[in-house]
Amino acid sequence: MSISEPSSRIKHYGWLLLILLAAVFLRLHKIVEVPPGLTHDEADHGITAWSIIHDGARNIYFTIGYGREPLYDYATALLMTFMGPTFLAGRITSVFFSLILIAGMTAWAWRAFNWQTASLTAAGLAVGFWPVMSGRQGLRSIVLPALFVLAVALFWRGLEMVSNEKSSPKFKGQHPLLLFIAAGILLGLTFYAYIPARSLWIIFPALLGYLFFAKRSVFRQSWARTALMLFVMLLVALPMLLFLGRNPTAEVRIQQLAAPLTAATGGDFGPMLQNIQGSIRLIASEGDMTWRYNIAGRPILGPLMGFLFLAGVVLAIGDTLKRRDDLQFGAASFLALSWLLAGFLPVFVTGPELSMTQAIGMQPVLYLFPALALDGMMQLTVGGKRIGSSRWATAGLLFLFVGTAVITYRDYFVNWANSPDVRMQYETTMATAMDYLNDHGDGVAAVSSITPDRYHSPALGKMLLRNDAVDIRWFDARTSILLSQMNVGRILIPGFAPLPEVFEDYFSTAVLEETVPMRETDFDRPLNIYVVNKQDMSGEWQKRMIAVEASFGDAVELLGYDLQTVKAAPGEEVQIVTLWQVKQPLEDAVIFTHVVAPEGAPVAQADQIGVPSYSWQPGDLFLQLHQFSIPANTPAGNYPLAIGIYTQTDSQRIPLTGGSQSGDLFTATDLVVTP
Repeated sequence: MSISEPSSRIKHYGWLLLILLAAVFLRLHKIVEVPPGLTHDEADHGITAWSIIHDGARNIYFTIGYGREPLYDYATALLMTFMGPTFLAGRITSVFFSLILIAGMTAWAWRAFNWQTASLTAAGLAVGFWPVMSGRQGLRSIVLPALFVLAVALFWRGLEMVSNEKSSPKFKGQHPLLLFIAAGILLGLTFYAYIPARSLWIIFPALLGYLFFAKRSVFRQSWARTALMLFVMLLVALPMLLFLGRNPTAEVRIQQLAAPLTAATGGDFGPMLQNIQGSIRLIASEGDMTWRYNIAGRPILGPLMGFLFLAGVVLAIGDTLKRRDDLQFGAASFLALSWLLAGFLPVFVTGPELSMTQAIGMQPVLYLFPALALDGMMQLTVGGKRIGSSRWATAGLLFLFVGTAVITYRDYFVNWANSPDVRMQYETTMATAMDYLNDHGDGVAAVSSITPDRYHSPALGKMLLRNDAVDIRWFDARTSILLSQMNVGRILIPGFAPLPEVFEDYFSTAVLEETVPMRETDFDRPLNIYVVNKQDMSGEWQKRMIAVEASFGDAVELLGYDLQTVKAAPGEEVQIVTLWQVKQPLEDAVIFTHVVAPEGAPVAQADQIGVPSYSWQPGDLFLQLHQFSIPANTPAGNYPLAIGIYTQTDSQRIPLTGGSQSGDLFTATDLVVTP
C-alpha cells in the first residue's frame, strides 16, 4: 500500500526509523560481553568461516560437529576478511540478518495489509526477547527467516502485479516474472541456511490451493509463475540435496531430531503427541526450558502479547473466509497462517526443548498476529471517531512497545546474561581461562575440559585466544594428566573438570601459580593455574609405576601402569592408571582395559581417553585413569588385566609392534577377584 501525502510519508518512515534504531541498539549493545562467553556451536562457525578464508575451504555442506548448512559461514567469512578470526564476526553477521528480517517483514506486511500493521510488526520484532536473542548469537539459524521473508516480499509483489496488470495501468511494462524468479532464488538459498527450510516452502503451494477455491481469477493469473518460482528454488537447492542424498550419514542432527517422527511411522504416536502438546504451550504459556537460548520456561510472548496473538489469529482466520475475488482480502491472512503452521512443524516433531532455534522459520510472522489485533482495535470507532486517531491510542501503543523493550532489556541483559546456568553453558570459565592466557600466557598451556574434542572447547580456544606466544593443549583432568613435550608449562584446571583423588599424588610437584577469581554463583569455579616441570613430574610418575615396554603401532608407547585396586570383590570398583608416551598423532583412538575371563571374553572393561589422540604431539607424556566395576556374578579367581588401543572410526585395534608381547593386547598383570 502506497503513501501519497508527503506528511504521511515522513511520519510513517519516521516511526520505522525509530523502530529500526531500537532494534540496532538492542542487538549491538554489549555484543562482545553478552552472551557471556561462547558456545562450541558459535566457535565451530567461527573456525569454519576462518577456514574458508585461510584454507580455501569451499564445501557445499560442512560435516563439522553434527553437520550444517554453509551459507552463514560464508557470510561470516566475508566479515572475517576485514575483522580477522574473531567470534565477533559471527555475532555481527547475525545482527545483519536479523535487521534484514525486520526490514523484509515490514515491506511485506505493508503491502499485504497496511502501514500500521507493518510498523507494529516491526516494533514487535525489534524489541521482542526472542528476536533480540536470536539476532545476537553467532548461529546459522537466523539466516533462514531473513532470506525467507525477502522471498515472501518479492513473491507478493509479483502476485500483486499479475493480479492487477490488466486493470491497473501502473503495472504496464513491468516484468513480474523477474520477481518470481528472484523469490525462487532466495527460497533455494534457504536450503543452504537451516534445516526447517525443507518444509517451509510448502506455504506457496498451499496458497495456490486457497486461491483456487477462494479467488479463482487470481489463481489463473499466478499459478504458472508460482510453479516457475518453485522450480527455480529446486534448481538452486539441487546441489545441496544431491550432496545429502549421496551422503546420508552427514546429517547426524536430523537423524537424532527425527526420532519421534520415525516412531510415529512405526505406529507409536506417543512421543509425537507429547511433543505437540508441549509445543502448543510455547507461545504464551510455558517456553523452552533450555537456558542456552531462553530464560528457562519463559514463553515466547508474554500474557498481553500472547492474548493479542490469539486475537490476531482469530481475525486472520475470519479474513481468509471472505469471498471477495481480489488479492487484498484473505490471501495475505491465509499465507500468514500457513507460514505460522509450517514454521511450527519442526517443533511438533522435535518437542519444546531447543525450540527457540527449531521454530526460527516462523519468527517473522509470529509478531504479525499481535499487530493485526492492535490494528483491528485502532480501526474501531467510538462516538463516530476512530480509536487509532486518538493521542491516547498512540500513547498506549508506545507504552506497550517501550514497556516490552524495557522488559526485554531486563530479561536478556540482566537476568539471562547473569544466570549461573547461562554462564556455565556459554563456558565463561573457559573464556576466563583464555583471557588469563591472553594477558599472562607464554609457552605450552594444557587446559582441562570435559569436552576436549576438537569441535568443542578447542574450537572456543581458537576463537578467544589472541596470544600467539601460547601453545594451547587440551585434556580432561577427571581421567588424565597431560605433560607436553616442553619441559616447563602451565596446566589450567577449572572446577568442572577437576583432578580425581587418585591423581593427587601424581600432581604433587605442580606449583599453584594463581586461582583466577570467578563469581560466587558460578557453577564451574574455581580456575586454578599451575606451573609444572615435566622432568620433575614425569620422574614422580615413573616412581609410582611398574615399568613396561609395549609399543602400539607407530603412535604411542605404554611405559607403565599402577594398579590401584589389586583385589576386588564382585560389585566393587577397580582403578588402574597407565603411563603413555606419544610418538605421533592418531585419529579417534580409544584406550581400553579388559579383565579377561578364562575363555578369552572380557569380564569387565573400560574404554576411554582423556587426551584426544588427534592432538598428540611427539614427546608428550600422559596418564590415563581406567575405572570399572566387577560384575556381581563374577567367580573368585585371578584374571588377566589387558590393555589395548582401537580407533573409533573403524573399530580396528592397533597391533603391538615392540616389547615382549605380540598381538593387539598387552597383558599387564592379574587382578584378584575375591569371593
